[in-house]
Amino acid sequence: MTTSSSSSSSSRLASTNSEFLALRPQYTTDISRLVRHVEAAVDWEAAHGLVLKAPRANDQLFRDKSSVGWLESAVIPAPVSFAPSPVPRREFEKVVALQPLLNQLFDKISQDHEFLASTLESIGSADEFTAKIFAMYMELHSLGVAKPGVIGIHRSDYLIHAPDSEPDASPKAKQVEFNTIASSFASLSSIVGDFHR
Repeated sequence: MTTSSSSSSSSRLASTNSEFLALRPQYTTDISRLVRHVEAAVDWEAAHGLVLKAPRANDQLFRDKSSVGWLESAVIPAPVSFAPSPVPRREFEKVVALQPLLNQLFDKISQDHEFLASTLESIGSADEFTAKIFAMYMELHSLGVAKPGVIGIHRSDYLIHAPDSEPDASPKAKQVEFNTIASSFASLSSIVGDFHR
């Protein structure tokens, strides 16, 4: 399924983009050679609970909902990679050290009503989901609902930036997303680790 560089290269740390890129798993581009691996992965996921609820059937795809009622309880395999993505230890440690500061920043922002109202009110027409959440927030704020405590469950997503056009540069972790709602896959992360092992 994969071809790897020598075992000694996978055990050392990459300090440049070219070294980092050489450590990535290399997959065949011949899809027919991957089919049995995909099937084995799907079977493993089903047997170990690495699944999520199937999307609901929408009206355009299924006109007669009675014929697809079973879909309400169906599950599908979670999207995963065949192998873990390498992350340079130095960048991982930077992200771990930075995250408490980002959490404090996001907490302060969440408590700044003036900032939130001025920033989010224009989103309404562009994003229906955010508009609904913002409307709920504004309604609760207008009612003066006291919050005895606040807990934030967040997920920050990072990608390693290592362009092959800069072979001598060092790979860098870049935050690509901060989630305050979509943090439901946390329960799957340990199973993904088992899958990769």
